[in-house]
Amino acid sequence: MNSGGGFGLALGFGLTPTAVIQVTNLSSAVTSEQMRTLFSFLGEIEELRLYPPDNAPLAFSSKVCYVKFRDPSSVGVAQHLTNTVFIDRALIVVPCAEVMQPTRTVVMCNTTFDHRENTVLGKRPCLISFGS
Repeated sequence: MNSGGGFGLALGFGLTPTAVIQVTNLSSAVTSEQMRTLFSFLGEIEELRLYPPDNAPLAFSSKVCYVKFRDPSSVGVAQHLTNTVFIDRALIVVPCAEVMQPTRTVVMCNTTFDHRENTVLGKRPCLISFGS
């Protein structure tokens, strides 16, 4: 952990401490409002994305959530929720690297969930865009 409280990854991209976490192993019954309530106790939430979204027409066995905090120090605190049972599963909370672009922030994580096809694959990087 660096002095900013968040985690910056030494990947050679000039990354700053991240303010984004990835939460996996979520129950298919979880809603974005429940996730917002859970993580709002740890810091002010700038943005929250749940995949698949609440209104997805298909049923999934698991969901993944990305939470962007205003303060990167909330990331370290959020990681302490790893292995906390929420609904019926133990949460897995990991920081995600952020790469700033002029109009959006791109989040890079290693995950087994392919957000483009909603299928489970071997671990591979995924990109989630925040902003416009």
